[in-house]
Amino acid sequence: MKKLNLNREYSSVDNFRSLISGFIEELNIDSHKNEQKIIELHHIGKFLMFFENRYKIEKLNEEPDFIIFDNEKRIGLEHQILIDDKSKEKEGFFGNLCKLAEKELKKEKGLPNFLANIYMHPSFNGKINEKQKLVNEIFQIVKKYILTGELLENEVIDRIFSMKHSHISLSPNLGAWWQKEVNGELIINAIKKKEKKFYNYLNNTNLSQWLLIVIGSVGESSYMIENDFELNVETKFDKVYILEDNSTNLYEIK
Repeated sequence: MKKLNLNREYSSVDNFRSLISGFIEELNIDSHKNEQKIIELHHIGKFLMFFENRYKIEKLNEEPDFIIFDNEKRIGLEHQILIDDKSKEKEGFFGNLCKLAEKELKKEKGLPNFLANIYMHPSFNGKINEKQKLVNEIFQIVKKYILTGELLENEVIDRIFSMKHSHISLSPNLGAWWQKEVNGELIINAIKKKEKKFYNYLNNTNLSQWLLIVIGSVGESSYMIENDFELNVETKFDKVYILEDNSTNLYEIK
């Protein structure tokens, strides 16, 4: 596994924006509908910075996710986020509870507009059959805090930080968490998962195929590379890379 260097000349925010600017404006017209593709596009922008503007995005695609090109060739680029599914389910459940509680708070008369950052309690382990009960509990806890500054004792919310805002909004946060270290088995399984559709990618484009695996985003469900390790990969993809999102590190594994 080879770590690639990012040339400072190409690591600026302006350069990053230039790599995605031809596509991000259109996606932002309906950012909710296009949320996943926007995330993918930002990852690809970071990825392409490592190639010193040699490659550009030609089009957004499906199977594979992108077509990139340089002066000599076009390449199919498939994108995959590697996460811990169990932790991600917990994060998503808490986020949905906050979204539903926010809807109820907006109906409540007498509340000022505010933005509240809600930090999940470390011991939170909510069950799906308790969903409405938990929504009601978050509603009551936040309402009490906004009106009095008092945080009721509970096992759902650890901390709340609030500020004046243009409307009522809850922003869920995961609180304290340990990021997990990725290993060879996880990476190989991620590659195998995408290889099941390799010939779809090839038949749809008739191009060389690359795979970008993304780790290191925010949250307990994300992974990081703690130490460099050897990884022997047999795959039909011509190139395979791992991008650590938050730290903007790129590794070539094939």
